[in-house]
Amino acid sequence: MRRTIAVLLLALLLTGCAAPSGEAPALSAAGTASEPAARAENMSSSLVESSARPMPETEVLAAYERAQKVYGWFDLAPPPTTGEPTTVNGVDYYRVDMEGMADLEDLRACLRGVFTQELTDRLLDSRTARIQYRDVNGALCAAGDSRVPDAGKGQAQVEVEQLEETLYFVNVTVDLLGEDRETVVGLESWSFPYAFVEDRWVFTEFRLVS
Repeated sequence: MRRTIAVLLLALLLTGCAAPSGEAPALSAAGTASEPAARAENMSSSLVESSARPMPETEVLAAYERAQKVYGWFDLAPPPTTGEPTTVNGVDYYRVDMEGMADLEDLRACLRGVFTQELTDRLLDSRTARIQYRDVNGALCAAGDSRVPDAGKGQAQVEVEQLEETLYFVNVTVDLLGEDRETVVGLESWSFPYAFVEDRWVFTEFRLVS
């Protein structure tokens, strides 16, 4: 009899430890879910945030257009500038006059939204880029000569190719023009990897094709 009563009591205690079916997890005194449930919820959210979603072709093409614009700030022409130059180490720097580009960290954040960390660092390295940037008196400033697009390059055809779930290639074919700048005499092809790296879609290699 004592053994039977003990078994019944144990069964009742075990039943009381689990929340009834359909009820929410038990709340702590602070009003949050119990630690195991909260941990599972956070883990689920983390997995969702770090998962790559399929990229429509239109979005990949839009990302390529943006990358062209941003990369152009280092190889073609800087963003609009204003004011008188400030000379640093013999180089004239002009203050960048663009909303959201107050300092070098803003520029770095913009680059990291388009390119990998390695490519971002390469562009910001003043020894390699045509156009250089630095903070002068707390403001983003640019130095360097602009250039005109290559007159020997004509129309460009851009296509998107998916290789893996987290890897696309933007394939660009450019017409090469003759001396008259009208007759197509050849083609030049480039492929730029667009990959899901460190929880974001970025180009791992890039350059201007003209």
